[in-house]
Amino acid sequence: MGTSLGLDARVHWFGWGGLRWGRLRPFIHQSLRRRAAPDVLLIHCGGNDLGRTTSLDLITGMKQDLQDLHRQFPGTKIILSGITQRRWWRAVNPGKINKARNWRVPSGVRWLTIKTTTLASFFAS
Repeated sequence: MGTSLGLDARVHWFGWGGLRWGRLRPFIHQSLRRRAAPDVLLIHCGGNDLGRTTSLDLITGMKQDLQDLHRQFPGTKIILSGITQRRWWRAVNPGKINKARNWRVPSGVRWLTIKTTTLASFFAS
């Protein structure tokens, strides 16, 4: 797919290893400073929060921030990546983290999202 995700578009990558959800919005605003609003904003964040905060607190923050980002960038398609599996988690109970990753967090933000397995199907809608 390459760095443009197989899309006919110019893609800018902004990343911060270890980013936690509470720092996401300031990070996005800093990264987009003096730039036009993006057509697409792909967010891959939340995994570093599992085991460090409750699922409810994470879901509450995600809902609020995704709604705020939608209001700030009304013409932008916002894509929320799923929280990916890791070989090991820093938290004490990997079973509890996987339950949050696979069920609690996705179901908590389901009403804000549509599920798709490819970006092409997302852009076709």
